[in-house]
Amino acid sequence: MRRYETIYIANPNLDDEALKEVVAKFSDLIKKQKGSIVKIDEWGKRKMAYEVKRFDKGHYVLLDFCGLPEMVTELERNLKLDDRILKYSTVKIDEDVDPAELIVEEEKTEDSKENQVEEKQIESAEEA
Repeated sequence: MRRYETIYIANPNLDDEALKEVVAKFSDLIKKQKGSIVKIDEWGKRKMAYEVKRFDKGHYVLLDFCGLPEMVTELERNLKLDDRILKYSTVKIDEDVDPAELIVEEEKTEDSKENQVEEKQIESAEEA
């Protein structure tokens, strides 16, 4: 399997529930195509460098996943058809990967980040 990253920008006028529906739609699409999701990172609403479809802001979502090239074609087709998506871009990260190893590695990275935040909070409390 290959590893890909897709960044898509959703309409900034979507409420939280509609945004969750959009994220779920595309993650389910990957799962149905027998791909595996490494992580979904919602960056929130941000200002864009230039207007797209008369919007200057958008909800940014990073989708890190593994799958076959046909799956990427289907994902991009669905992104293009969805009116809630302003822009998208997909990049191939790696040619031959094991999805299970990537998921475990990502969980370890997230755990270490959480531990660093907790340690900083403890140090701050001790200094005060």
